[in-house]
Amino acid sequence: MKDEFEGLVEKYADTVTRICFSNLGSRDDAEDAWQNVFIKLFKAHKMWNKSDDELKKWLIRVSINECHDIQRKLFRRKHLDIDELQAVYTEDFNKELITAVRELPSKYRDVIALYYFEGYRTAEISAILSMNENTVRSRLKRGREFLKGELTDE
Repeated sequence: MKDEFEGLVEKYADTVTRICFSNLGSRDDAEDAWQNVFIKLFKAHKMWNKSDDELKKWLIRVSINECHDIQRKLFRRKHLDIDELQAVYTEDFNKELITAVRELPSKYRDVIALYYFEGYRTAEISAILSMNENTVRSRLKRGREFLKGELTDE
């Protein structure tokens, strides 16, 4: 049982880490969220036997919810150490782009991160976030517009 759980943690750690960092922006808060997500996975034994796709979607949903819970609990000024955040993304993303995505409102940031950083299609994002697929597309469009405005102003 221990080996099985450790294998799941190893397999999905990067995905959960990216989501937590992109939502919280603080290494310490992201580590707290990450730990809480995997505690929830440990307690949810029935999820261990699900398909990889189902488990990954469940972990993404739990990660986003956990980040939102932490944001609600922490009434403090947001800070972002972009060097730590950049290290989480193994691909060579632009620091300005990551900063701009991080500054988007949550409803746009979540769909942008899942679409571009995690590689999900709109139908999959719709299922993960429990929202209409057209809503996902519209938030992607508006999120891109915000990003375009932010990145072209600079």
